[in-house]
Amino acid sequence: MTERLTARLLMFALLAVGLSTVGGCTVPQYTDYDAFMKTPRPIVGGKPYVIEPPDSIRITAPNAPEIHNQGASLRPDGFITLPLLGEIFAAGKTPKQLGAEIEEQILQYYEDVTVQVEVTGFNSKEFYTAGELGGGVNRYTGRDNVLNAVVGRVGRTAWPEKMIVIRPNEEGELIRRMSVNFKEMVEKGDLRYNAVLEEGDIIFMPINPVAAVGVVIQNLLSPVQPVLRAVGTPSSIGSSLNRVDDFSDPNDRDRRR
Repeated sequence: MTERLTARLLMFALLAVGLSTVGGCTVPQYTDYDAFMKTPRPIVGGKPYVIEPPDSIRITAPNAPEIHNQGASLRPDGFITLPLLGEIFAAGKTPKQLGAEIEEQILQYYEDVTVQVEVTGFNSKEFYTAGELGGGVNRYTGRDNVLNAVVGRVGRTAWPEKMIVIRPNEEGELIRRMSVNFKEMVEKGDLRYNAVLEEGDIIFMPINPVAAVGVVIQNLLSPVQPVLRAVGTPSSIGSSLNRVDDFSDPNDRDRRR
């Protein structure tokens, strides 16, 4: 009975996977390559860096000793606090924009000051890995590309031929997608689609079909596994009772006879 039940569940799992494939649940091919590939190919991300919490910065202003070589970290409210100048709202500005604002304020106290802002802690920007890559949130450096973001993360259950790179547009909609055969990228050196990543990009690698079948079967069997294990329980109880009876008092056995 147990073997028949297991066989039925296995057949049902295989049928479900087959129907899902026939029904169009395979990984599609995305061809929005123009959104990712630029000519000439850049070596860093193309967007100006915008400072946001919890980034850290350092200010250079040789003629203003109060703030020269002063470091600061953006608070959650987007402000930094500087000697002499007090609180300055820094979030949402490029280093150049913030430097110009600090320079304008420090000129109230000094006649000849040039201010530069350098980002020392790139902590606010991220890209993401999903599916069989794991990893989740990754620190964005501006030098990340598809190859160095994925290499070393592909496990046995992954489907590297069907990897997808997703890029949000200005409204945050995930409509820009390109398919990348990561297996060919590594094994054949095909770097045509080794795009430089931008902040917020998502790299997704699906599970391969063989592993997917195993997951479906496991999910189908999980609810009934306690039942399957319990099938042998009555006979086990009977055996235990027999063993107890073997060690009972001989006089009791005589009285039962």
